[in-house]
Amino acid sequence: MVSEDNIRKNFGLIVRELRLRKHLTQEKLAEYIGVETQTISAIESGKTFISCEVLTNLANFFEVDPAIFFLKRAPLFLEDDINCINEIKQLLPLFDSSKLNEIYKILLVMHKQ
Repeated sequence: MVSEDNIRKNFGLIVRELRLRKHLTQEKLAEYIGVETQTISAIESGKTFISCEVLTNLANFFEVDPAIFFLKRAPLFLEDDINCINEIKQLLPLFDSSKLNEIYKILLVMHKQ
């Protein structure tokens, strides 16, 4: 059974993990996304939840899909996912349109599995 408390705590753990991976203090993260330091502390400890605006700012700052914050698994997966996504973004411009079409077809098949 899912509870509000579990959602807030999981959300906070993921925010904390992302922040630490960027070697940021709560103060710096708060500054970057436009909230008070106490807000970051409350989010990370699961004491409060956030507005859509703060969710958007966090997702944009960390360059992740907002859904990441709601996944029910350990945040440790995030670094590998982010590294893969960034590497793919760097590689895609190197392909011509026919290769991109092949990649697209492969992704469609993989998505259906």
